[in-house]
Amino acid sequence: MVSPLEGSLEFLEAFGFFNVVLPFLLVFTLIFAILEKTRILGTEDGKSRKNLNAMLSFVFALFVVATKEIVLAIRGSLPQVALILIIVFCFLLLAGSFMKSGEFSFEDNKFWKVFLTIIMFIAVLLVFLNAVKTESGESWLEVMGENITGTLFGSEVWAFILVVVIIIGAILFITLPGKSGGLKSE
Repeated sequence: MVSPLEGSLEFLEAFGFFNVVLPFLLVFTLIFAILEKTRILGTEDGKSRKNLNAMLSFVFALFVVATKEIVLAIRGSLPQVALILIIVFCFLLLAGSFMKSGEFSFEDNKFWKVFLTIIMFIAVLLVFLNAVKTESGESWLEVMGENITGTLFGSEVWAFILVVVIIIGAILFITLPGKSGGLKSE
């Protein structure tokens, strides 16, 4: 038995809400916000040209909605990006519970701020690479993984490279002076 809420979601799916309306609104909003912020199309009396920004955003959004592969990539990747945000939020809750009272901030330790930003960028990039499919149905991430591990290197080489990187990282962490690592001399 289907609940009324599930039935309404099925109706929206059949109507094309998730394949047309939501991707259109998302792309339109993002492009419009970027054009308004950057004022790349110029200004008129010190104000941005909202009419040009809106028209260009409208055209971009229509082109995206007209391309089925892009819409499928957006639909496949955004829930995973939301999951990454939930994971980051939970990590920050746990990390904040170990901090002293007051506002939680990474300003004191720039290393962790940069490190976590790089990790999140790589995670989102991997999500989008996994969402974009080739004509054979494989994701770009699968194709890249097969090409790198299958043709360029064997698994033993990757294991060796990983061990060397870990050893060099540990040596640098121990020997470099400063806040983020190293032994402090007294």
